[in-house]
Amino acid sequence: MYTSRAFPSRIAERISRKLILIYAVIYLLLLLILFLVLSPLLYRDAVRENTQLLSVLTEDYVLLQTQLAEGMNSLSGNFWNLVSAYEKNKTDALRSEIVQELSSYAASHQNFATLGIELPDGEYISSIYYTNFPQHELLSGSRHYRNLLSSYSNSYYSPFYLDGLTTKRPSHYDTTQEDFLYFSKNYLYGTHSYTLTVFYILNSTLKKNDALAASSFDSYYITDRYWDLIYATDEALWDDIDRLFSDGTNPFTGTEGNFRLGSGRCFYQRIPSTGWTIVSYVSYFHMLEGLFLTLGIVTALYLLSPVLYTLFLIPAVRRQLAPMRALADAMSSFTAGNDIHADIHTQDEIEELASTFNRMVLAINRQVKDIQAKEQENAVVSYKLLATQIDPHFIYNTMNIINIMARQGKTDEIVEINTALTRILRERLNSKLSILDTVRNEYETMLQYATIMDYRYEHQIWIHYDISESLMDHQIPKNILQPLVENSFYHGFGHMEAPLSGHVDILIYSVKDEIVIEVSDDGQGMSQKRIEDIMNQSYNIYEDKKPHIGLHNIRQRLQYIYGEKCQMEIHSTEGAGTTVIITLPA
Repeated sequence: MYTSRAFPSRIAERISRKLILIYAVIYLLLLLILFLVLSPLLYRDAVRENTQLLSVLTEDYVLLQTQLAEGMNSLSGNFWNLVSAYEKNKTDALRSEIVQELSSYAASHQNFATLGIELPDGEYISSIYYTNFPQHELLSGSRHYRNLLSSYSNSYYSPFYLDGLTTKRPSHYDTTQEDFLYFSKNYLYGTHSYTLTVFYILNSTLKKNDALAASSFDSYYITDRYWDLIYATDEALWDDIDRLFSDGTNPFTGTEGNFRLGSGRCFYQRIPSTGWTIVSYVSYFHMLEGLFLTLGIVTALYLLSPVLYTLFLIPAVRRQLAPMRALADAMSSFTAGNDIHADIHTQDEIEELASTFNRMVLAINRQVKDIQAKEQENAVVSYKLLATQIDPHFIYNTMNIINIMARQGKTDEIVEINTALTRILRERLNSKLSILDTVRNEYETMLQYATIMDYRYEHQIWIHYDISESLMDHQIPKNILQPLVENSFYHGFGHMEAPLSGHVDILIYSVKDEIVIEVSDDGQGMSQKRIEDIMNQSYNIYEDKKPHIGLHNIRQRLQYIYGEKCQMEIHSTEGAGTTVIITLPA
């Protein structure tokens, strides 16, 4: 049983609102205190941790540079003797020995993809250990490498090329795309200067360092001594850093430090030996994640009490207001004819009000059903009147045929025509209140009508039927085929000069969820203006010399049944015939 006490529930709601307001004010004050106290501490720890992590990252790249430099310095004296001998006598044999020395040396060092040397005359000789990568074309395209050839500097590290080196490993002969950089260094042997370049595979280094950086940084970058970008995980952010240089501001004032950039901080450390600078960016949100986690935990614990209170209060209030809410919902959802019932048993005024509402619903629905029944009956009567409009025209034409046969003394023909007419009229009078009929019955009625027309046109007009067997039991508007075919006979062939000859095609088929009826003839056809007059109903069927009563009547009946859900089209060419297409919802 439902019980209702309005005043206590309203008081409970007011108390709840006041408690929620007090809790909200205390919560905001607590958040402010936590933010003011914890933010500086967490920020200081974040700066220290990010500086330490950047140091680890920098040390790894220092180690990489050291390995590259030491590896290139350990080429054997035999190699340089071969290079010197080749400079004096450039033979294929000596060049092959140099290639073999470079290949062996590259194979003996982990992650050396290939090694090459450029001679003073510009000739470039490369190992063939991993790849046939077009090394010299890449080197020649770098202005820093060209400066190196001119001895403006001693060594140069290229940017990182991601997935740019195609290698084939001899161990298992698989071809892969490698990340790499190249390191070039000048060597003086005798009186000549040579530039040695190693192409170093970075996959393992980048994978390890990217994973390490992702644990704390939002992105990180590497620049060379010229402040050209060697590697970046987010080049868009580097544009913001680069703009500082364009504005005349150099934030990198020492070998290490940090500065503010947008909504975060940049940390940097420089490698003095090569001029590389490792730069990382961390957003303030990332740096203060611990603060947000703490605030979230405090919020969850603080809200636990009002949540528990609300869990008990809200059900109690809902129980008190449920009967009134149910009645209000029933009243708001009620529309005329909707059979709705408010099932409320509270043994108070709400139950009495619900009973009154239920009686009102029953009375209104009875009146609605009476009105609907009368409207339906009137609609069917109106439709039947429309359907019978074309009967006098059809009967008149048929009696004309019988009159002609009687003058000619064709008794048997008169009997056959009269029998067909009788069957057609009996089918129409047998409709009761139905305004629909099956395709099969419409087809059989058409056969009777064809018998009459055969005599009227002396068997010179042939009717062809193409009706899908699956549609025979589907419902279509009653008496719709005969007026369409009669329209073809009367307007298509009725005024043609002898010798008379023609065809009428009747097609009924389905397309998706629609039934299409097509009636075509190869008669006289009509002009486009005539079609527009018929479709726009811009003529008076009683004053027109050749009124299309059948088409006008069919359009009106289709509007009664389907409204805007059906479609009627007329296609015609003067002297070539007419096609009427009716599309109905299945």
